[in-house]
Amino acid sequence: MMKRSGLARFLGLAAFVILASSQLHAQAGNSGFSSGLPNAQAGSYYNVAKPGEMTMQVNVWGFVQHPGRYEVGNTIDLVQLLSFAGGPTQDADMEDVRITRISRRDGLISTREIRINLKRLDRLDEAKILLQPGDTIFIDHTSWVTWRDVVSVVTTAAIVTAAVAQVLNFTSK
Repeated sequence: MMKRSGLARFLGLAAFVILASSQLHAQAGNSGFSSGLPNAQAGSYYNVAKPGEMTMQVNVWGFVQHPGRYEVGNTIDLVQLLSFAGGPTQDADMEDVRITRISRRDGLISTREIRINLKRLDRLDEAKILLQPGDTIFIDHTSWVTWRDVVSVVTTAAIVTAAVAQVLNFTSK
């Protein structure tokens, strides 16, 4: 009778560890820990220009609702483009939006990075948010996402360690 009760406890504990581990792994995956992007998917192309309008292509990467390549009117600015992309995700760092601009002159290619704080729209220099053909806009995640993912991994490790300790304790009796 005692062995059956101990075996039932062991199986229950093992089931708990497996369920808890899979639940925490799923939460870590939803936060972007495993994919690096909230909506990791195949590349997307969006054309949001009006018919007959002069257009340019720009890229939107990172923590926005719909990352991808956008063909937009040549008068579209950064804020309008991010609106077309569905806006930032909950974990987006809007204080450090980066525009990478590629310039070609006399056969030389150079890049320039422009950093913009979109949390302070009232302080924006309008010239900085105007887009140029080929611009790549990148929105990273806040540091909170990193901490959340670390806590999730540490919690999973603690649960597994406690379960192993229980099993070792159970089998040594």
